[in-house]
Amino acid sequence: MEGRRCVYCGSEELFIKSDSLELHEPFLGVRQVAIEALTCRTCGFEEYLPSNDQTIERALSDLKKASMVHLLNDLNSSGLTNAYMERALGLPARTLARWKNEASLMPSAAGHALMRLIWTFPWLLQVAEAGFDEQKAQILLLKAAGKEEEGRCEPLVL
Repeated sequence: MEGRRCVYCGSEELFIKSDSLELHEPFLGVRQVAIEALTCRTCGFEEYLPSNDQTIERALSDLKKASMVHLLNDLNSSGLTNAYMERALGLPARTLARWKNEASLMPSAAGHALMRLIWTFPWLLQVAEAGFDEQKAQILLLKAAGKEEEGRCEPLVL
């Protein structure tokens, strides 16, 4: 590596070492991403290359998109339609379909958090549909707690 020195010991004995990084996405699992580090042969110090940032950002973006598709497919297969969820949550029509189908449209962090909460607690849709009435929300919570099966409860009827 011409002209470069180790930032730790000052040695010019540098080489590029390939490594991998695990990225985790809730409801989707783990993805390995190849990254590179400038490594000193003398002291072993590693400095990750700036190009890794773009690689990681791209992989995280792909993971988030795949996670949203997985969440929406799972919610749809449990009987919840996109139209019902949009109506209950006050989202514009076709928002969920665009999040699911349009590769160029990336949902916000808030959108991801919302769908993760809905997947985890589907009865929250009924709380939203009931206008976030506190008493109805408490009843739904208690019903959900009574019907919980292996970590995930099904939508309830009020």
